[in-house]
Amino acid sequence: MDSNWNTIEELARTSDESAVRRRFDRRNRVWLNALLVFFAFVSLIEASADTDRKTLFQIVIGVVNLVFVATTMFLAWSPSTRDWTRRRISAVAIGFVTVQYALALLYQYGDISTKRAEWVAWASTMPFMMVAFRMLPTELVLLHGILTSGGLLMLSTSMKNKPQVGLAIVTINIVTLAVGLFFSRRMRREVVGELTERRTHAREQIRMRDELHYARELQLSMLPDCAPSLPWADICGVSVPATEVGGDYYDYFVEGERVALVCGDVAGHGMAAGLVLSALRSGFTLLRDSLHDPAAVLRRLHDLVAQTSRRRMLVTVSVVLLDHVARRAIVASAGHPPVLLRRADGRVESIDLFAPPLGVRLPVDIPQRTIDVAPGDLFVLHSDGVYETRSAGGTYYGMERLEDVVRLRGGGSAEELRDAIVRDVTAFRGSEEAADDVTVVVCRVL
Repeated sequence: MDSNWNTIEELARTSDESAVRRRFDRRNRVWLNALLVFFAFVSLIEASADTDRKTLFQIVIGVVNLVFVATTMFLAWSPSTRDWTRRRISAVAIGFVTVQYALALLYQYGDISTKRAEWVAWASTMPFMMVAFRMLPTELVLLHGILTSGGLLMLSTSMKNKPQVGLAIVTINIVTLAVGLFFSRRMRREVVGELTERRTHAREQIRMRDELHYARELQLSMLPDCAPSLPWADICGVSVPATEVGGDYYDYFVEGERVALVCGDVAGHGMAAGLVLSALRSGFTLLRDSLHDPAAVLRRLHDLVAQTSRRRMLVTVSVVLLDHVARRAIVASAGHPPVLLRRADGRVESIDLFAPPLGVRLPVDIPQRTIDVAPGDLFVLHSDGVYETRSAGGTYYGMERLEDVVRLRGGGSAEELRDAIVRDVTAFRGSEEAADDVTVVVCRVL
């Protein structure tokens, strides 16, 4: 099967006739090149051998034939004209055979006044050479019609008393035409059958790719354009997409002197993850007035996720509610990676709250923890795409390395630490392809 398609879109758009023509042309190029080599030797012999025994008419025909074969070889093989010839290979082949056949008959016929009949050998053998071509029925009929007409025309000028020769010429062309039609039809069925399977696969690939692309756009459209500007907190976040849609989500909700930081991850890929992500974001938006109790909000979102789809969809979420007036933080989590807290003195704490993810078919009890905070304290929320990043050697990034980066690079702004984490994860991964989104949210209490 011809595999010279640049993209799967081109393959998906390819019609049966276009694919059949492409396969026919590829085979016809090979056979035309073989005929060119064969007739190049024949033309050299015609133009150079036994010149003293040839008539002037034969010498002229031999020279013309040599020039014609050389010109056709140039058109077929020269880089400047090869593409033009390949796009018209059937027409070039029919034209070459027609002229070559006419010149061969005339050369063997020699001087017309002598009524020589050596041309009959060419009239009988040329149709068999055409069996290797694969063409449309109209093209094959045209080709063998030319061969039949040429033979009968020569017969009418030299062998009027031998109708059996004419019958033989007609019979040979009918038989070879039938053989050519049979094999061309069989090749057409093979090409169409293979193309149908590959085209269906290509269209499915395009559909899946477009679905992932749409889900990716949906996911990115749900992420905040920028972090809130608060005089008492330095906040920033980022989600670095992987090749596929992973469903990472982060957001900020400001209510008076409080801000809720949210980081979530929808299990799975594609449109299903995008739909659950949309429902999750809508739920947080509708329940933002209730975020003073993050655990209660997550319990209500658990019911939302569980009822969004008949398929079991799981979502891990962490919420950090910072209260500027009370100088405290409430951390709630549903199966999400632990939140890291870097104190002003450089100590790093891992806030582990063990609970199943949202969407499980079990009763859910969302734990939460209240923590006193002071200026200089820094929170880091992240998705599992950070510590589960693998290097080219197969090792995992790990929580310990993330804690080291937070400890060593957490003394500056939230943006500096966010960028430091992303750079370190990228450098650790190296040439390995990203398997999941990397999401980081950083907040420093001022």
